[in-house]
Amino acid sequence: MQRGPNGRSAGSISWAGLLNCYFWLDPVKQVTGTFFTQILPFFDDRVVALYGEFERGLYAGLD
Repeated sequence: MQRGPNGRSAGSISWAGLLNCYFWLDPVKQVTGTFFTQILPFFDDRVVALYGEFERGLYAGLD
C-alpha cells in the first residue's frame, strides 16, 4: 500500500514468476509494465537490477 522505490504508485499490484518474469499494474498513473526472462535462479541479482532500471526508465518517461 506504499509507493514503490522505482516510481510505482501506492495501490499498484504486481506478480513475479519462477523464471524471473515480472509484471505490475499501476492504476493511479494508468500504466503497466512487463519484464520476462527465462533465467534461473529466481530473483537473480542481475535480472532484478535490470528490472529496476526498466521500471525507473518507464516512469521517468512519464514525467
